[in-house]
Amino acid sequence: MQLNQLPAAIITLVLVAMIGAAGALALDEFNNDLTADSFADNATDNGLSGIDNVTSFLDTIGTIIAVAALIGIVIGAFAFFGRR
Repeated sequence: MQLNQLPAAIITLVLVAMIGAAGALALDEFNNDLTADSFADNATDNGLSGIDNVTSFLDTIGTIIAVAALIGIVIGAFAFFGRR
């Protein structure tokens, strides 16, 4: 990963988190008005579970982005300072 790609990756990560949070909030509010164990209730429960599964990986993805940027910086420094 190059440093010029880092802001786009961070913005994408933040947008995914915000959209996931807004979707979960909307589904939770919608789920409160449904009859228990109905088809719609089960569908919204599955949707909430899916959103939870996707957003649970955001910290891992953020760590991978940070490590990739750090590796890019180190390799770039070796390439820059290794020239004479």
